[in-house]
Amino acid sequence: MTKQEIRKHMLKQRNEMHDEERLQQNSYILEQIQKDTAYQNAKVVAIFYPMGSEIDLRGLVSEDKIYVFPRIDIDSMHFYPLTDQTKFNKSKFGVMEPEGDHYLDQFIDYMIAPALAISKDKYRVGYGKGYYDQFLIQHRPARVIGVIYDFQEVLHIDTHPHDQKLDDYIKGNL
Repeated sequence: MTKQEIRKHMLKQRNEMHDEERLQQNSYILEQIQKDTAYQNAKVVAIFYPMGSEIDLRGLVSEDKIYVFPRIDIDSMHFYPLTDQTKFNKSKFGVMEPEGDHYLDQFIDYMIAPALAISKDKYRVGYGKGYYDQFLIQHRPARVIGVIYDFQEVLHIDTHPHDQKLDDYIKGNL
């Protein structure tokens, strides 16, 4: 399958998940992240605001870490810290993005990247704009993981030279 075919297929499957199954897998994924020593030791963690039926990582937010969320500024992605005053606005892509003046790209030590599919050799299919790959080329954190529901793991994804490999990934489990 091409990346576009994978995107279409996975979005359809993800949107058809039963709420109970989604919640169970989401909880399992959060538990696995919290068990990761690299996550436990991280000071600045990059997560994303869930779009539609995406995995919801907001349950990770705690007081002992700085959490940063992505925002597209012109043609590049930057990560802005979550504070008590942070407001989120819907982007032209339908993604909730944080307001903010100062990004913390160079301080991220643990990143959780969204994916529509991840191959067993740790390449991801995102939404097709390449923002995460571009970011990782310029500011690769010490650890980059992807998160997916159990059916989003695939054997192989055709890659391009700019595609960035994940350090690991966590998939839901029922």
